[in-house]
Amino acid sequence: MEKQKYYVNLNPISMDEVSPVRIPDSNLIQYEIEVTPDELEEVLFLLGEVQDHDVERQNLFTFRHFNEALTETDRHEYQDGLDKVFQMIYKYGSAETKKQVESIHLINDKPKRNMKHIPQSPRTD
Repeated sequence: MEKQKYYVNLNPISMDEVSPVRIPDSNLIQYEIEVTPDELEEVLFLLGEVQDHDVERQNLFTFRHFNEALTETDRHEYQDGLDKVFQMIYKYGSAETKKQVESIHLINDKPKRNMKHIPQSPRTD
């Protein structure tokens, strides 16, 4: 399958939008990727998952934000999703996109400084 260029916009409001043309807006940060139709579906699925997690109904109009353990877990899940998004952008990114991601150190396996470490329990899949 032939690869096509797309532009990924990571605006939190419309993170799951991918455009075949660069949007002429200097306020947007757009990452150019080159993907097959199957890879595009993979990108769209991951972006949708991260976007959906950020606006889950259970996080709206509740008192969950007063529970620090739940809040911290939520932060980790969202950050993990964003890390996966940037890894995918890097994987499918053009040479220019890879330079952008490298220059701002978005690919990083180290724990984030502003995040408490939450030990992960072993998966039993």
